[in-house]
Amino acid sequence: GEIKQPDGGLAVLSDGRVLVRDPGNARIQVYAANGEALDTWPIRGGFNTSTPFQQTSADEVHAIILLDPEADVSDWQMGWVRIGPDGVPGDTLLPPDAGYEAPRLEARSKEGNSTSIRSVPFSPGEEWAIHVDGYFVHGVSTEYRIDLLKPGAPLRIERAYEPVPVRRGEKTEAEASTTRNMRGTHEDWRWNGPAIPDEKPPFQDIFTGRHGRIWVQVSVAGVEADDPDYDPTDPESIEDRWREPVAFDVFEEDGTYLGPVLTD
Repeated sequence: GEIKQPDGGLAVLSDGRVLVRDPGNARIQVYAANGEALDTWPIRGGFNTSTPFQQTSADEVHAIILLDPEADVSDWQMGWVRIGPDGVPGDTLLPPDAGYEAPRLEARSKEGNSTSIRSVPFSPGEEWAIHVDGYFVHGVSTEYRIDLLKPGAPLRIERAYEPVPVRRGEKTEAEASTTRNMRGTHEDWRWNGPAIPDEKPPFQDIFTGRHGRIWVQVSVAGVEADDPDYDPTDPESIEDRWREPVAFDVFEEDGTYLGPVLTD
């Protein structure tokens, strides 16, 4: 029942059982709805990620794993291991690959034993999710184009969009934040990738709902506001004034556009 280095893996099955990814112990922990520890299911451990479980309507859970742990971090390849509601693993699925290489930054420690890789802020990326019916939903955010890779009946969603600019203060803050992060790996790190773009990609992520709907997280204009967590008396406190509200376009599985959802 004890967890070591938990990450973004969490799922609730239809019978109320709660699954928690426990990569530090190379397992998935299974709990009853009242919190009682019921079981453990082995998975490949040692890799922490914010990527959540992908769950199907049949209570299958897909957990992201590192396929080649001995490879250099710049060459890592990810896959999704499918686990049934009884804990038995099935196939490991490779996500769609459009051949797109996202702009990225890299820092290596002076000793050479630690590497950090980050995408360039506000740059396009290749996004995908697993639908509740078990197929991939995929898109490269250079364009507003989402592919539902249904077996035998693929479907493409395309939508016009107005480019969203990256505001000057937003860009400056993102560059400073990224630099601080990378200097945690190499204290003398300097920007070694493409510059932050002037416009945001049309979308940032793809999610699938339990009822089969497609949720596309779209880019919106950043807003400047006071940082409630900033403490000017603390020399280590850093003020972050820019944030981007979270917004979605929502589609039915047949591609019908239902409308926008704005959260705050």
